[in-house]
Amino acid sequence: MVFLKSKKAYLFLILIFIPLGTLNSQSKGSPPSLDADSIIAITDTLKTGLQKIKILTSNAGANRYVPETRRLINKALEISIREENPELLANAYYSLGNYYYYNAKTDSCLSSLNKALTYLEEYDDPLLNASVLSSQGGAYSKLGAVILAISTNIEAKKILDGIDSLTLDEEQIHKLKGRTLVLNNSLANLYSQTEDYEAALSYYEQAYEAALILGSKPNAAIILSNKGDLLLKMDRLEEGLKVLEESKAKKMAAGLPSRFIAGSDLNIGIAHFKMGNFELSLQSYNSALENNRAKGNTTQLMQAITERGILYNALGRYAEAKADCEEGKGIAKEINNSEYIIKSCECLHKSYLELGDFERSLDNHIRYTKTKDSVFNEKNIRKITQVGMQYEFDKKEAEQQLLLAKKNRQKNQILAGLITLGIFALMLFIFFRKRLKYQRTIASQKDSIQQQKIVELQQHNKLTAMSSMIEGQEAERLRIAKDLHDSLGGLLSTVKAHFTSIQKEITQLAKLNITEKTNELIDEACIEVRRISHNMMPHALSISGLPGAVEDMVENLKDQGYEVTLEINNMPEEMDNTRKVMLYRLLQEIISNVRKHAEAKSILIQLLGYKNEIHLIVEDDGKGFDLDQATGNGGLGLKSINSRVEFLDGKIHWDTQPGQGTTLSINIPSGS
Repeated sequence: MVFLKSKKAYLFLILIFIPLGTLNSQSKGSPPSLDADSIIAITDTLKTGLQKIKILTSNAGANRYVPETRRLINKALEISIREENPELLANAYYSLGNYYYYNAKTDSCLSSLNKALTYLEEYDDPLLNASVLSSQGGAYSKLGAVILAISTNIEAKKILDGIDSLTLDEEQIHKLKGRTLVLNNSLANLYSQTEDYEAALSYYEQAYEAALILGSKPNAAIILSNKGDLLLKMDRLEEGLKVLEESKAKKMAAGLPSRFIAGSDLNIGIAHFKMGNFELSLQSYNSALENNRAKGNTTQLMQAITERGILYNALGRYAEAKADCEEGKGIAKEINNSEYIIKSCECLHKSYLELGDFERSLDNHIRYTKTKDSVFNEKNIRKITQVGMQYEFDKKEAEQQLLLAKKNRQKNQILAGLITLGIFALMLFIFFRKRLKYQRTIASQKDSIQQQKIVELQQHNKLTAMSSMIEGQEAERLRIAKDLHDSLGGLLSTVKAHFTSIQKEITQLAKLNITEKTNELIDEACIEVRRISHNMMPHALSISGLPGAVEDMVENLKDQGYEVTLEINNMPEEMDNTRKVMLYRLLQEIISNVRKHAEAKSILIQLLGYKNEIHLIVEDDGKGFDLDQATGNGGLGLKSINSRVEFLDGKIHWDTQPGQGTTLSINIPSGS
């Protein structure tokens, strides 16, 4: 938002009480002197009381800071009371309430506005009714009763939304649009204070559209600037920066005073800082500082100089950061701005620390901590006591209503009771809504935990079943291997021995060359039986362990014509047999894939033990493949390798491209 006396309240005050067509003219200089006698003399020439009240209250609104304004309002009250007209009385007390507001008499302001509402019960004027409620919301906001201010403004907006514009003349339609703009902007500011940023953003957008429809370029530019600042709070930085730059251009086009342009430069600098665009941020800060020094805008000068100091810290320019933040701190202390005392002290803590002045760094850190704690406690106390404050407001309103005529006393008590009940109901609604949300969150978390436990149990059961199945398969492999080796192998050896004896006896068979072919077939059968037996349960695995079995596998690959490099280092001595067998089968599956598909000439195998893990790396110079395509085609080899790694609680990484070979890296817990 625009950084003036209060970042949150400035636009709210501008729009609620400044007539839409006069923002620009009033901002360019001090209010004109008021000739109350001349205005009162003019009213004496008018015929109707309504004409007189309009002249008096409109001039009072345009000159609300001038002491003579009270004479105009007193004259309006005198005419209204004399004529006993509720319409005139409502307008007069509405004007008096606004006068009290701008002269820091909030209690008197609320009392006058309540009187205006009382007379509006006798005279139906929705536009004036909404205006009174809107001003009442501003007073509540000034007292810190934000929730009450929101509910009051929402009530006013409902009244405006219910007005049929077809029944209004051109002047009334213009007023309706103006009041709608004011309420949307007020609600945006109030929701921003409660940190309901989405609601605030929605109301800013509605207010901006209303300003465009009214053709009010100054107000449109200010509202757009507030929207940009809100987007920064929502961390929508790029969008916020774009809106802030657009609002600056609109402010310049609307001819707003230089302090408004400086405010835009400051906010644009903050946006660039948050986005890491430090040079652009520095340019914007310098522009804001130059403008504010020239015009003597103390508050904006404090903000710009402190923000630039924070930027200098980020750039490592600590001496310049110290100078800026000392100046900003001095101004903040003079005007008692806690927010920038905190910012400047934090900045100085860092800059002095980097410059080696540890004592001053510590002093500023202590001041930063104390001020921050004070602000935090103040906010907490304000939140805790807000309900009590609202009760006190209602109580004061009830006491003030006792001064009115007896016939209105009961109505006022009912109204106060309804407001209190509404606030209480709103608080109950918010409480139960939060409680219901909390209960739903807890229930959702419990369901998630339960589902996670079920999934973990299913996975555990699946792994247990898979482990049992694999152990059964290995046992069956061992049995078949023993049967092949001990039974069928022995039987083939016996057949060969008998056949050799027959060959020696029958020389005729040798001449037929049948014996030689038969011997070759028997030898080939014996070799095949040994090969099958070895693959199903290699003896080297049980005799020499995993390293010996892998070396045996490498020798077989060399016999088949492959260039194989094997590295085995730091393998753990203690590893359960199931994990050894699974690791061996995994390597068998990988080598089988290389032989079938890779068309490789050389293979690198690394089996390394490190801490509690075993690292297996297999690299070939083959043709490679497209991993995504192969996975999508559902290749059994890839599935088998991945499932074995998953069973061993390992991690696998494929590095392959067509024509570039394949590197497979697997990390598996040793289980030792």
